[in-house]
Amino acid sequence: MSDKTPATSEKREMWSGKLAFILASAGSAIGLGNIWMFPWRMGTYGGSAFLLIYLVIIAVIGLVALMGEFAFGRANKTGPISAVAAAFAERKWRGGAWVGFLPVLATGAVTVFYMIVVGWVLYYVGLALRGFAGQDLALAFNSFAGSAAAVPWHVIAVVMTTAIVYAGVKKGLEPVNNILLPALFVILVVLAVRALTLPGAQEGLRFIFTPDFSQLANPLTWFNALAQALFSLSLLGCTLVIYGSYLPKKADIPQAAAYTALFDTVAAILAALIVFPTAFAFGVAPNAGIPLLFITLPSLFAQMPAGALFGTLFFLLVAFASITSAVSLFESAVEPMMDALKWNRKKATLATGALSLIIGLPLTVNQPLFSTWMRFTSAIIMPVGTLIMMVVIFWVYGSARIRKEVNEGAATPMAAWWDFLGKYVAVIVTMLILVGGTLRYFGLWK
Repeated sequence: MSDKTPATSEKREMWSGKLAFILASAGSAIGLGNIWMFPWRMGTYGGSAFLLIYLVIIAVIGLVALMGEFAFGRANKTGPISAVAAAFAERKWRGGAWVGFLPVLATGAVTVFYMIVVGWVLYYVGLALRGFAGQDLALAFNSFAGSAAAVPWHVIAVVMTTAIVYAGVKKGLEPVNNILLPALFVILVVLAVRALTLPGAQEGLRFIFTPDFSQLANPLTWFNALAQALFSLSLLGCTLVIYGSYLPKKADIPQAAAYTALFDTVAAILAALIVFPTAFAFGVAPNAGIPLLFITLPSLFAQMPAGALFGTLFFLLVAFASITSAVSLFESAVEPMMDALKWNRKKATLATGALSLIIGLPLTVNQPLFSTWMRFTSAIIMPVGTLIMMVVIFWVYGSARIRKEVNEGAATPMAAWWDFLGKYVAVIVTMLILVGGTLRYFGLWK
């Protein structure tokens, strides 16, 4: 892989406007983590005390990291590989392209397992239309996931995402986010209102919003809040750098980062307002992850009046959230192929789709292998990609220099304190997430 950085192409695609960029960035951020992890983490680690920690982390670290990734992409008008190579070349260092490839590889590992889950979600939209009543939902999911029956749905998910990204920024990414993201919020509000009107829903509200300040002394509370904040915002060291590279110089990066974080946080809180009131209304202890999404919640919809309707709405919501994130993950592989291999978008997109299928199919039919891949990627690979990009942006490229790019077009420029938050706080926190994730993966911290 060459360390040479090509001149910026005049034909590089650009966002049509500020709203399109904000919706695309929010679409990348809002995904399965908002629905299957945030509510459980908030309920388990202190309720509104956890929410307070989470909001502070978003404001102090998340926004700075968002701005940094957006600005690094815009400054270089390219994705991670060439951008990192250029930063290394300025210091007369070699190997920058390979270092820039690592966040791309990390995002690719996420893409592989994420597309499998998107396939499950699409299958469950159809299942919800028929109604969940009278089914053994645990048996239904365990019989489906990891079997040949899941393969067609994995293929559908990959083909659909490939088609969207194949169309490009203005004809593919923008229309999908412009339609699906508003629809997602409408469904979130409708389902939250329905959940809050269920008998016994107040217990769920008390569970998630009653502050348990004793959890502030629990290191796991802080670890979960940090991990949720950084990765919920799609800070993988790749996607948002690429999205930033499609920005014009006049774009207000601090404002775009603030809106992205706001939409992501509101979506997570609305998801909590759906999950916990519904679970408590039916006397079920809510869990997290795959069991919550595909077993617990469908069983609750089966008991609910008009459950087929609300179950269908819920899985449409999950489908919309997962598709907007899947599109951004695909773009994170397509742009580097276009950059490093000098392929056009069509060729790079088809190659990404083919690779996603080839690598993903063995995981689709082997649930233990899928679980291992997902856990290892989430705990170790993702933080590595993020850490690399944080170090490159704030140390190699330079915090003062990236702040100057952030302030280009900004209504509210960032001052020198911003450098400290990026150079020290964001980098150290990402290191801690990597260490904590590694310890938890190997069972050394429970």
